Amino acid sequence: MNAIIESNKLAHQKNKAAYELKAHTLIKALENRIRTKSDFLIFMDLRNRESRVSAADIMEHGLTVAQYLLSRGLEKNDKVVVMLPTSANFAYIYFGILMAGGVPVPVSQPAGTSNIAKYLDNLTHIIRDCEGKFFITYEKIKAIAGSLMNIADLVKGFILDNEIFGNPVSHDRFRLPEIKSDDLALIQYTAGTTGKPKGVMLTHKKLLHNIHGIGVAGAMSADDVGISWLPMYHDMGLIGGFFTPLYWNINMVLMQPEALLFRPYWWLENIGKYRATITVAPNFGYHYCVTRIDDVNLHRLDLGSLRLALNGAEPVDRITLNKFLEKFKPCNLRDDIFLPVYGMAENSLAATFPSLDNPTVVSRFRRDKLEEKHLAMDSDSQNSMEYIDLVSVGYPLIGQEIKIVNKRGATLHEREVGEICVKSQSLSSGYYKNPEATHAVFKDHWFHSGDMGFILDGRLYISGRIKEMIIKRGKNIYPYDVERIASTVKGVRLGCCAAFDVHNEAEGTEDLVLVCETTAKEREALERLKQEIHNEILTRLGIAPDDIKLVPKESIPKTTSGKIQRILCKKIYLEEDDFIPRKYKNIIILVKTFVMSHFHLFRRYLHR
Repeated sequence: MNAIIESNKLAHQKNKAAYELKAHTLIKALENRIRTKSDFLIFMDLRNRESRVSAADIMEHGLTVAQYLLSRGLEKNDKVVVMLPTSANFAYIYFGILMAGGVPVPVSQPAGTSNIAKYLDNLTHIIRDCEGKFFITYEKIKAIAGSLMNIADLVKGFILDNEIFGNPVSHDRFRLPEIKSDDLALIQYTAGTTGKPKGVMLTHKKLLHNIHGIGVAGAMSADDVGISWLPMYHDMGLIGGFFTPLYWNINMVLMQPEALLFRPYWWLENIGKYRATITVAPNFGYHYCVTRIDDVNLHRLDLGSLRLALNGAEPVDRITLNKFLEKFKPCNLRDDIFLPVYGMAENSLAATFPSLDNPTVVSRFRRDKLEEKHLAMDSDSQNSMEYIDLVSVGYPLIGQEIKIVNKRGATLHEREVGEICVKSQSLSSGYYKNPEATHAVFKDHWFHSGDMGFILDGRLYISGRIKEMIIKRGKNIYPYDVERIASTVKGVRLGCCAAFDVHNEAEGTEDLVLVCETTAKEREALERLKQEIHNEILTRLGIAPDDIKLVPKESIPKTTSGKIQRILCKKIYLEEDDFIPRKYKNIIILVKTFVMSHFHLFRRYLHR
């Protein structure tokens, strides 16, 4: 029997009323929020000080933004690129763009000068690709975003947020256009782990279907309080941390992303302070708390209010979940809070949630069957070379379906590993003005995710990425498996490893290559660390890397959301380039850029 999971698997989704949307545009959702519950957002700064914003504030300041943009010549469906931090101004400007009939295109900020060349290249591409008419940012970022990019040459208007609010236009000067459910409400650019970012087109209706499904699956209500440090430019921070609480009348605490790195303690402290019931983070966020929060401070934390801790955006690790629960159990933490979830930008955000009555399902499978036969067969072994533990990400949300297909596109049965495909009312119509990329993955109303997985007992399990799968000696090796094991070796920077395959022409096979960041510098220490990594992977997986390359910290390329760019890493390795730390690489590039832009002066000087 072919395995296709439909959305009726979650018990609380069987109620017919659960399928009825509360609003058909984000602006209508904002109007509803004003009528029902005005309190809304609490923004925390980098000193963990709060400032409060109501839905009425967003409406009032949003109208100011809309009138300003209309006065500058914004027309219906014009694209507005937004580079702002998590802040009240982000909320005001986003809704102002929508009210004026524009389409917001949020982008990340540069992390100082870190990886600035790659960042600027992607930003230039996004502005040109989406045909951005305006670019809105803030004063502190102007030097980097403006002078280096010459953005004024790419857009009609380069706007600082304080210009909008410093010179407000009367709210009735221009007539606001009618906003419909099928109008674009967001172009979300993908992280671009394998190439240039692509713009995912999402309408109001598609976003709201997803937001509605998230709330139903999580049994969310006005009694909940959420907290997140995920950036508002990212789909999890924007849709999950802003739009979803707006729609479901949830008060939301929004922290700065940098706060997690500076003081992870604040995240958990604020859960207790605001009696938060829902939070969300990638797996590394929970691991970061386990390793960076001192035990001496635990007595001051109270996590008893927390009922849902969503875990998504990267592979969910059973060991991390267990360590988090164990470490923070003295803080009144329940043991059933974790919800491993799955989604993608092309489906608005979320695709699957686990059942609330059994949220964390961990299953053990035979490694040989999974790697060699593409079959998920149960294992009761205690030998890590013989098994692999996978965490289920649950069932489809309302109006969604999941199926697994093989290379020919045929639907597979339960336990058979193949490509995960999603069909839903939340699904994007494709990538903005990129029909070739659209047709490659959107087929017959199904989105082909590029993720590998299987279905068991109606639940979805994820096993890896198709393009990044390493095949060695007939075995399918999952890069994350290798990287996770390497990260456990003392001296290797956590989350800073990249595993990939390289063709060995002499032997006609694939070599397993592993690149790891370390702070070690002495030759003997580096050789010793290589051997320890080699032995640990061999012991755990029964196969060893053919080459281990140790590089300085911040050398491995990552996306703006922190995901390892394995394909780019492989390219650097093959070209025998040095893995230069980003801060030094950017200095070199900036110097080269300066020299080339002033070449005529250098040439004149040399010919004196």
